[in-house]
Amino acid sequence: MLSVILSWIYIFLICTLIGIGVLNLFEKRNFSLSGYLVAGIVVITVYVEFFSIFMKIGACAHLFLLLAALLSGYVKRDIIQQLWRRYCPAICSWEGFFYGCFVLGIAFFTSRGEFHTDTNIYHAAAIRIYEEYGLVKGIGNLQLHYAYNSSYLAFASIFSLKWLLGYSVHTTTGFLETFMCLYAFGGLKDFKRHKSHIADMMRVGILLYTLINVTRSMSPATDYATMYFVLFVITAWCENLFESHSDVTVYALLSVVAVFAVTLKFSSCLLVMLAVYPAYCFIRDKKWREIIAYIFCGCIIICPFLVRNYFISGWLLYPFDGIDIFQTVWKIPKEYLLHDANQIKVWGRCLYDVNKIDMPVKQWLPIWWEHQFRYEQMFLGAVVIASILQLVILFSRILKKKKLRLQLIVLHIAIWGNIAVWFFMAPFIRYGLAFLIAVIMIAVGEYLSEKKRGFYSIVTGGLVFCIIVSVSPYWDQYITDAGVFVKQGLSDPYYIRQKDYDEGSMDSCEINGNVIWFAAEGEINSYHVFPGTCYKDMLDRSTLIGDRIEDGFCAK
Repeated sequence: MLSVILSWIYIFLICTLIGIGVLNLFEKRNFSLSGYLVAGIVVITVYVEFFSIFMKIGACAHLFLLLAALLSGYVKRDIIQQLWRRYCPAICSWEGFFYGCFVLGIAFFTSRGEFHTDTNIYHAAAIRIYEEYGLVKGIGNLQLHYAYNSSYLAFASIFSLKWLLGYSVHTTTGFLETFMCLYAFGGLKDFKRHKSHIADMMRVGILLYTLINVTRSMSPATDYATMYFVLFVITAWCENLFESHSDVTVYALLSVVAVFAVTLKFSSCLLVMLAVYPAYCFIRDKKWREIIAYIFCGCIIICPFLVRNYFISGWLLYPFDGIDIFQTVWKIPKEYLLHDANQIKVWGRCLYDVNKIDMPVKQWLPIWWEHQFRYEQMFLGAVVIASILQLVILFSRILKKKKLRLQLIVLHIAIWGNIAVWFFMAPFIRYGLAFLIAVIMIAVGEYLSEKKRGFYSIVTGGLVFCIIVSVSPYWDQYITDAGVFVKQGLSDPYYIRQKDYDEGSMDSCEINGNVIWFAAEGEINSYHVFPGTCYKDMLDRSTLIGDRIEDGFCAK
């Protein structure tokens, strides 16, 4: 736990200082601490992605980052002083005591427990590749999962610190959990003052998502980071709309963060539809300079993600074959890409057979539904009921001739667009959980914000009651899991140093004089040896382009 907390302090300081420097280069104004922190995470991740194209992520990459943070802290020390004066009273109070206890609680979960399945399959191994090589051409041929190329693994690699400590620190997910929850708590303390509770309920959604994943807080899983940033963007969008002055600049910056969420996991791609609103405002007001600036920011964020895709897989967007413009030695063959893409879909639909990829929705939907746990079925039922509640509220507003806010319409379109992508592409609940939570929380928030009278209050109140009943088994499941985890984990010896990555049974072979590792049994692609693969059959159909690992891999 001690190493986890020290790591978080370091991550917080570096990200905040970088965020302060970048945001004040972009906008000469004061932002919240959460705004600076998110900006820092985005900038550092993009920096690591760019750096990894040319060099490994080690001491040199960290030195440049540290120097930039110190320079930003010195130049913008007046802003740091303002932030300290704003937040110090809360820290030195009972509120601060509560936050401190919460941080210790998440640190406990981040120091021990189980890793996400995909962390053992490729997350940890991909982080090791960042640390040892930065980028290896065609590494997706060695194991197709490497070609997924989530930018979150870049962020995790810069704060792994193996070059310094001799072992990897994997605390970034716990850090995101802690930050997002403190952000949520900070807004919820003013619940009674808020006329609208939509943002408040989204904050509750962040806490619910943390409860669902807290027992795997030490796992640098790409799903978790993506869903947290989706929830943050939606919450901050609602906060700006209902609790602030509906600042177009804030909407524009959140649209940039939405682009960043796409690089975390491409399944959140339609979140960028949020950019329609600030673009409309800037075009209406003929602010061409702002339009160019924000488009430039989006391009800077997406550029290293696409470049890495090209080098890792030979495709612009893997595993999407719709854009086939490159012909490289290291390109993953199209047949492998299609098989991988289809496998993701059929696994998400609980069919587990690639030959069933063309099965119509009406046939696979009942199969998918039966494979969900009861508490998951209840949760999905709550999403349906919440959708009905939103329609009832919408019709009520139309009948009363109330003005509909374009910002909220765009938000709903982005959320439902992503749910549609999730459902038809790969409906694992964890892939779209943030958007499903958002539907429920926004609906309940709208109910709490409405004046309710007569039959309308009976209908909406009944729907909210049904939502609460349907969601209850979901959080009860994870509260029980967390309680069992704490009971079993108290005796684990991880109060000083965090539990290390799992070590699987690995075997090796030689290709052009280079040792390549593969899992001898099970699906653990060990962080501790590199480069490696979970799947011997993928290794058998690949070879090195040259005589060194750095020359890259290609299909035989």
